[in-house]
Amino acid sequence: MTLGRRTFATGALAAVTLPAHADLPPWIDAHTHVFVRGLALAANARYAPNYDASWQTLLELMAKNGVGRALILQPSFLGFDNSYLFQALRAEPGRFRGVPWVSPSIEITPQDWESMADIGVRGLRFPIYGLPTPQWSAYRDMFAEALKRDWPIHLYVESRRLPEILPVLLDGGHKVVMPHYGMFDRTLGPARDPGFQFLLQSARTERVFVVMCGAYRVGPERARQATPMLLDAFGPQRLLWASDWPHTDTDLNRVTTYPLTLKWFEEWVPDAAVRRTILVDTPTKLYGF
Repeated sequence: MTLGRRTFATGALAAVTLPAHADLPPWIDAHTHVFVRGLALAANARYAPNYDASWQTLLELMAKNGVGRALILQPSFLGFDNSYLFQALRAEPGRFRGVPWVSPSIEITPQDWESMADIGVRGLRFPIYGLPTPQWSAYRDMFAEALKRDWPIHLYVESRRLPEILPVLLDGGHKVVMPHYGMFDRTLGPARDPGFQFLLQSARTERVFVVMCGAYRVGPERARQATPMLLDAFGPQRLLWASDWPHTDTDLNRVTTYPLTLKWFEEWVPDAAVRRTILVDTPTKLYGF
C-alpha cells in the first residue's frame, strides 16, 4: 500500500522488541517522521536527507525519554509514496499511528481505505509549505472519507496563508491540525503575525488543534512567548506536544534535541495536570490510541 503508485500490499512485518515493552509510558509524541536513505524522493523535494531516521531508531529514542507512542507523518520529500510509513505502522500497531500524504490522481477503493484504517492511519497530510494551494475539489472523495472516519486534516503551511485555507477546511466540517506552534513568522513573532492571530481566532470552532513542536523552527524564545497564547485560546484539550524528530532540514543533533523538546515543554507548561492532558488525553482521543 503506497498511495503514490498503484500497489496495496498489506502483509505484516515483524515487530521490534524493546526493553519494558509491556508497561509503556502513556506519553504520546504527536508529530514525528521516519525514513531511510535510498527511498525515492519526490520530484519537487525541497530537502534531501543524507542520514537515516528509521522507525526502529525512533522507538529507541522514545524509550530513553519516557514516551510510549507516536504519530508518524509522511515527510514531504517522499511525496505520495507512503510505503515506509505504512511499514512502520504494520510493525508496531500498538505504538504508532500515521498520517499519509495521498495523491488525488489515483483510484482508492473502499477496501484500500479500510486497509489504511486497520494499520493505524488516522488523518491526511498536506505538507504544502512553499507549494501552491491544492485544488480542493480534487480531494472531494478523499475528504468525504476523512469526515466519515473523523480523521483530521494536517496542514504544513505558512501562517500567512491560513486566512485563505482554514475556512475552506472548517466550512467542510473538518478537524484541522497545525504543527510547529502554529507556523508563525519568526521575524514577526506570535503577537505581530496576523496569520497566527487568525489561527488563535479559529480556536472558537473547537475543531482546530495545534502541535507544540519544532520550537527551533520559529525560535525557542518565540515559541515560549506563543505558549500562553495557545493555552489561553485553545486550552490543553486541543493542544498536543511533539518532538518533530528527526528535526529535518536543520543541523540539530538528532539524539540530544529529543529530550530538549520535552524539557522546553515542561518549563513552558509548568502545570502537571495541563501537561498530562496535552501529552496523553488530547492525542489519545484525536488519534484513537
